[in-house]
Amino acid sequence: MTIDRKFKAKLDEEVGPLSFALFMRVARTTLGITQEQLGKKLNISRASVCDIEKGRHLVSTELALKVARKAGLPEKMALQSCLQDQVRKTGFEAKVLVS
Repeated sequence: MTIDRKFKAKLDEEVGPLSFALFMRVARTTLGITQEQLGKKLNISRASVCDIEKGRHLVSTELALKVARKAGLPEKMALQSCLQDQVRKTGFEAKVLVS
């Protein structure tokens, strides 16, 4: 089992299914920056960062990958959580896997 899979399994065990909201909050706190500072790095408003972190706003795959790259976190995990949120919102029960 790779380190990414071990990390994801432990994360699921501790906090439940990964959402992009959680991923983004962890990315921001890992960088040690405020929502406003992250917004500037991503060219979005602080309010948008807040809405994403609260799960009120879904993000594009492009933004998900940008967040992962800026934070030095696994791109596959960002993409998977972003796509899973989009599927979850439709009410369809399916698990998204990114290889």
